Amino acid sequence: MKRIESVSIAEVLRQAIEDSDMESRLAETRAAAAWPAVVGSHIAGQTGRPFVEAGVMTVVCRSAALRQELSMQKSLLVKLLNQAARAEAISELRFRS
Repeated sequence: MKRIESVSIAEVLRQAIEDSDMESRLAETRAAAAWPAVVGSHIAGQTGRPFVEAGVMTVVCRSAALRQELSMQKSLLVKLLNQAARAEAISELRFRS
């Protein structure tokens, strides 16, 4: 079969992601990767690597004081993480010890 028009690799990858319905998982991964940029390197160093499942990001905090401080900023953090992910990837943010 002969191809008539050329297609960029980026377009092929975008189409493959759309076809396999991986867009939401990719957005969740972008949000988790943005955690250090959103909270800063010092706070990111005091937390574990965040993980996301079904739109819920869970972050392990090393101290109760930090967990409480981050909990008070939850809505702002969700907004900033979704902006970084360029999608509504995070619906809830949980902190645990």
